[in-house]
Amino acid sequence: MASRNWDQVKDLSYSHNAKAYLSCQIELDKAIGELINELTIAGKLEDTVIVLSPDHYPYGLTLAELNELSTYERDDTFEKHHTPLLIWSGSMEEPIKVDKVCSSLDVLPTVLNLFGVEYDSRLLIGNDILSENKEQIVIFSDRSFITDKGRYDSISDTFTPNKNVEIEDGYIEKINEIIYQKYKISKMILEKDYYRKVFPNS
Repeated sequence: MASRNWDQVKDLSYSHNAKAYLSCQIELDKAIGELINELTIAGKLEDTVIVLSPDHYPYGLTLAELNELSTYERDDTFEKHHTPLLIWSGSMEEPIKVDKVCSSLDVLPTVLNLFGVEYDSRLLIGNDILSENKEQIVIFSDRSFITDKGRYDSISDTFTPNKNVEIEDGYIEKINEIIYQKYKISKMILEKDYYRKVFPNS
């Protein structure tokens, strides 16, 4: 797929792998453009919401190659995982930027609330990122985390607070307990086949 658009990237001052990645993204852009064109022809664009949420960083790139394409220096612990969430509709009058940490777990409750769909929030582990009521927690597989207040590296047992943020006593322990409970409940959901019991006719 990268070869299809190689002429558009071959002279850029990046490594071969970084240029190949850009070439593939051009193909994605074309596909989205074709989708929007077909929706426009069908008269459905105003009634369509497109959600783009990558579930991981570019696995095919090294950190050095990823930094070639980044507007800032990314680290190997947190920032290589930093990706955008895009929610777009043809009926939007102007873009809205939400500068808040979130993860893939937060996509579904956010979209459900945007559509006004009623659901039991106890059945979803994520939060609506447009809500101001809850502190966001991004949890990594090694149980490191990011919140609005800072970042915790579980490997080095180090918490780095954001600028001008005061951390109350026991904050790290409180977040770690929340994460422990989320892992515990997630495991129990799988082991007990919980959703089959909640939705027996699905």
